[in-house]
Amino acid sequence: MNLIINASEAIGEASGVIVISTGAVECDRAYLAGSYIDEDLPPGLYVYLEVADTGCGMTPETLARVFDPFFSTKFTGRGLGLAAVLGIVRGHRGAIKVYSEPGRGTTFKVLFPASSRPVQNDAVRQPAAARWRGVGLILVVDDEETVRTLARRMLERLGFTVLVASDGQEGVEIFRQHADEVRAVLLDMTMPHMDGEEAFRELRRIRPDVRVVLSSGYNEQDATNRFAGKGLAGFIQKPYCLEDLCDVIRRALGE
Repeated sequence: MNLIINASEAIGEASGVIVISTGAVECDRAYLAGSYIDEDLPPGLYVYLEVADTGCGMTPETLARVFDPFFSTKFTGRGLGLAAVLGIVRGHRGAIKVYSEPGRGTTFKVLFPASSRPVQNDAVRQPAAARWRGVGLILVVDDEETVRTLARRMLERLGFTVLVASDGQEGVEIFRQHADEVRAVLLDMTMPHMDGEEAFRELRRIRPDVRVVLSSGYNEQDATNRFAGKGLAGFIQKPYCLEDLCDVIRRALGE
């Protein structure tokens, strides 16, 4: 989703095209070495997701810093959510290739190692999400509308009542009004106005025992370093499914 949003912003008001494609490709070490993942990835079969646009493109200088979370390139239609995309890809032992030229457009190619295991028949096992039902009020704080909507639907399916906020500041104000009712907070880390770290501190000031689950596109180690020893109740990496959300919320609530 972040790649498509950035492609759309790169085109802006002008007429343009976004092409999304998938496939599989054999990758050797030389090809993988030119990616935006520092790790030594093994050669072999990789599946890919490619998002190409005919937008403004990027200079080599911008391209070199496009995944830096502290580098703002929004004026070129780049940068929004790309650090999170890199974190997700790294968490899945994948790679990202980027091709861009000013005035010609940009292509992001995300590569994931193909699995040799047979597809598991989900009908054989009953997921925990189908057996466990929650109760009470959950607050979801995330600046991405799609994430808020999906999280709310998943939590409602699990039996919860859900409040949503679009940034840390709004989340703190909503929590202040419902502090005695909220059982847990699902909190994004990177948001405008007030980020997740600051919002976490404010939530704990209002109610020290509040159970906060951090939600981020970064991997768990990178995302939770700043929260070490501060009473974080759990972590979930985006994108997540109903089963993953069920597990982390149930653990956070001690059920």
